[in-house]
Amino acid sequence: MRKYEAFIIIDPDLSEDTVIAVDDKLKNIVTTNGGAVLDYVPWGKKKLAYPVKKRNRGHYVVMEFAGAAGLVAELERNMRLDERVLKFITVKLADRYDPEAEPAKDPKAAPRFSDEEESYGPAVALIEEEVADPGEKEDLEAEEEGEE
Repeated sequence: MRKYEAFIIIDPDLSEDTVIAVDDKLKNIVTTNGGAVLDYVPWGKKKLAYPVKKRNRGHYVVMEFAGAAGLVAELERNMRLDERVLKFITVKLADRYDPEAEPAKDPKAAPRFSDEEESYGPAVALIEEEVADPGEKEDLEAEEEGEE
């Protein structure tokens, strides 16, 4: 048994029920072909780096699964045929996978992308903490006051 990770982008114009149906279809393909879905994390709708099939956004999903080598070919064949799937990529994480030997993982959350960030407050605080010389910190504060 091998361990894989599939990164899937689904059409963002679909209703939530249709997206859930696509999710269930992908999970069923893995389980019916002798595999096991280890982790399935929907990231939600995000902006694409470049247009794909005339879409600028997509519903991102990351699925981690284990199975035989033929499972990937069948999963990718089904995703290619499904018009609701815009793009996908599958990566082999490990040649040999033993579910009992793997430690329990914390649930994953969707990552934050730069266009979603609203505030730079924490980043500025970290930069200010890295200033080693107290005189430099005073110079920075004086510059900030002068700009206002």
